[in-house]
Amino acid sequence: MFSLRHESDRQLAARIAASLDRVGHRVSSLVPPGYQRYVRILNPVEIEIGSVVRWSDIVENGGRETSPWMQWDELAAHSDAVPGNNAQPEMGNPHPTVAEALIRVLDVDSRRYNFASWEGYSGEDGESAIEFSPMGREMVLYSGRMIDEEGTSVIPITASGRVPMYWWPDDLHWCIGQDIYARSLIIGCDLATAGKILADPDLDAYLIRETDAVPPEDF
Repeated sequence: MFSLRHESDRQLAARIAASLDRVGHRVSSLVPPGYQRYVRILNPVEIEIGSVVRWSDIVENGGRETSPWMQWDELAAHSDAVPGNNAQPEMGNPHPTVAEALIRVLDVDSRRYNFASWEGYSGEDGESAIEFSPMGREMVLYSGRMIDEEGTSVIPITASGRVPMYWWPDDLHWCIGQDIYARSLIIGCDLATAGKILADPDLDAYLIRETDAVPPEDF
């Protein structure tokens, strides 16, 4: 059962679509430019239902150092440090624990928020509403609340059963996005919000720059 409603009004995402850099594969190709800080948040490794391990823990257990743009294939190449029976971090589907933590640190309220998900995902039955950079992805638009009447977090879920990669409030105070093959999220935000994200123990997060190149993950 999905928690979001389809939106047909392209204007909800027109500001984002127009601002994205269409040349190259920079952070500003995936989330709008101009934020004070940019943070990359990694999907955890699920070792069993309800139990996850952060990439940083795997790297440190293997005696190596973390880096802001580390990739899953780099970790998987050192199989001795990767937990057995793990489920690889999904591409284009933020983990529910990441979504819950983001709802908490972003201090969302009961207003309606905006979301976008690639129209090519299986089960995505909304009309292609607007094209996002850098690969011309046709994105289906959604809206919904992330806190219910009792103040309980509601994980955003699309018609395809996925957590969307794009989230933003109407005022674009922050914006979350990534490409469809990514095992991580990128958020543009202010200094205070970035500090809360980096300090949250449930988020495996790293400061990045607006001008950083984003490695392709569609191996």
